[in-house]
Amino acid sequence: MAVRRLKTSASSALGERLNTKEKNPGRLVSTVTFDWDAIGTKEKSLLRQMKGALAKSSLPEQMHEPVLEELRRKVGEFRTDTDNRDGRGVTQPAGRRIQNLLTRVLRAIGHAQEHPNGNVRREAKKLVRSCQHESFEQIETRAKRLVGLLNRIGHQRNEELQNTQAARLPLDGGTEIVEVRTVGSLRSAGGELDLCVAKRDDLARGYHQRLARDESKFYKLVEGSQAKLLMEVDKKKNEVSEISARSNGKFELSRKRALRILEAVGATADREPAFADVGAFSPYLSGGKPDGRIRLTVNGCRYRVDAFAKRRQVIVREQSLSRGRVRWSLFQREAPHGEGLAAWKDVYLGGVGLGQFAELPHHRKVAAMINRLFD
Repeated sequence: MAVRRLKTSASSALGERLNTKEKNPGRLVSTVTFDWDAIGTKEKSLLRQMKGALAKSSLPEQMHEPVLEELRRKVGEFRTDTDNRDGRGVTQPAGRRIQNLLTRVLRAIGHAQEHPNGNVRREAKKLVRSCQHESFEQIETRAKRLVGLLNRIGHQRNEELQNTQAARLPLDGGTEIVEVRTVGSLRSAGGELDLCVAKRDDLARGYHQRLARDESKFYKLVEGSQAKLLMEVDKKKNEVSEISARSNGKFELSRKRALRILEAVGATADREPAFADVGAFSPYLSGGKPDGRIRLTVNGCRYRVDAFAKRRQVIVREQSLSRGRVRWSLFQREAPHGEGLAAWKDVYLGGVGLGQFAELPHHRKVAAMINRLFD
């Protein structure tokens, strides 16, 4: 059974019925009569609020009644359209569309005179005026565009507020760590440093999402007015997960500066090479001192072994006497007591493994210290 879309006519009276007319009498068409007395409570309330808002607004008085009358007529046509009805009356999706449209037009009346942004005021006025001469669907499209504009402006204002609240942590010599709190600021920092986070591809989107979901914190190291490094901190683990210099190039941190950076952001970086390679391990943060220390010089290398009993950790500093190169390693006690050096796991292995001390001539000193502190 073919059903044509019904066209309706209406007068300006609120309680007058809108009757459909059949253009093709040869076909069977269902006829629906709309009665404004049957309009939903929410819709009635919105129309009343709209009338009051127009009366208080600075919009031309001669357009107040036409706007209301045309909205009533167009809502009536929309309600009586057979595509928007079922056996129980107006469908729920159609009802939601009517309420959304009326709500957005009501808000637009307020935005037209009160919103601080000129573009919003202009678009809001256009939306209200369009109610006099555009269709329900066209008004709906304008209303959605206004919502999109409001969302964009709200997002920009939120970014500006977040940026003003970003932490600025001074280090030394005019250097500071600046917190990056918004995706826009993260992309901007990536642009300064020529990093992938400045882009919009899938790789960059991963960083953006972790920031937006509050899974990671981001910081940039600034010297003077120039960004030098960008750092990501995993909030769940509270540790640095990545640090990058301009164009992902090489960079070096002094041990003193590395420790100050970690103390400033309140994170650890025991597995991040930029920090671990200079010995900026978590036991040393905030001036941490070892519970025991042994120094050894064996086979052209000078070793310093620091033991931290409460943390159940050992740090080994290895320096080549001929080349001067320094390497660091961090170990964690995992196995039960009484298993000696084999009970330790490598957290970061930059140089000699702890178990290799068994092969060194003076390894007994190290084993004795470990046994005394940990067993």
